[in-house]
Amino acid sequence: MLHFFNYLKADFYKFYHSNIIKLHLIIPIITIISFLAYYTISPWSELEKVIAYVQIISVSFPLIISIIVNMVYEQEEEAGFQYFLGIADKKYFAHFSKLILMLILGLISTLIAILGFGITFHLMGNSLIEISVYIKESLIVFGSSILLYMLQYLVVFYFGRGASIGVGIIGSTISALMITGIGEGIWTLLPWGYSVRLSSYFVLYNLDILNKKVPIMQAIIMMIVFITIFLALQLILSNRWEGKQIIN
Repeated sequence: MLHFFNYLKADFYKFYHSNIIKLHLIIPIITIISFLAYYTISPWSELEKVIAYVQIISVSFPLIISIIVNMVYEQEEEAGFQYFLGIADKKYFAHFSKLILMLILGLISTLIAILGFGITFHLMGNSLIEISVYIKESLIVFGSSILLYMLQYLVVFYFGRGASIGVGIIGSTISALMITGIGEGIWTLLPWGYSVRLSSYFVLYNLDILNKKVPIMQAIIMMIVFITIFLALQLILSNRWEGKQIIN
C-alpha cells in the first residue's frame, strides 16, 4: 500500500505542475457562469433548465474525459514513457495510480459543476429542486462516467491519441442521441448512455413525475459488467505494455 501511495504522490506532483488540475477547476466554473447567465433570460421552466444543464454536462463528458486522458498520456510520451518502462514488475500500480487520480479530480470537477450550479441556482430563487438532489446527481453523473475513464485510458495507451479523441467525439455524439427516441431500448447496452439517462430520470423521480418504468437495475448491472471487464483488461495488459505496443 505504501508503494502504491508513492505512485499517487508522484503523479499528483506531475498533475499539479501541468494544466490538468487547473482544467478540472476552470471548466466547471466557466460552465456554471455561462449557463446561469443564459438562464437569467431564458423562458424555460426551472425543471427544463436543470434537466438541460445536467444532460449537457453528461453529453460533454466523453469528449472532456478523452482530452484529460490525452493530456496525461502526453506527459508520459514527452518523457519517453520512462516512468512506466523503468518499473520491473507490477506495472499496473503506475497505471492505476494515474487512473485513480483522474477519477478523484473528475469527482471534484463534477461536484463543482453540478452542486455548484445547484447552490447558485437555488440562491437565485429557484427552489423546486433541493440541494441534496444536486449532490446525488453529481454522484450519479460521476459514477456513470467511471467506465468512460477506464475505456479512454485503455484506448489512448494501446491505440494512441487520435483513436482516443475519436472515441471521445463519437461517445459524446452517441450520448446526445441517447436522449432521443433512438436511445430507447439500447441505452442500457452502451457506456455513453448511462450518465445522460440516469441523471435525467433521477430528477424526474425526485419530483414524482417519472411516469414510465425504466430499466435502472439493468443499466447498473451492465455498468458493473463493463467495469469488471475493463478492470481485468487493465490488469492483464499493464504488465505487458512497453511504450506504444504490447509485447507478446
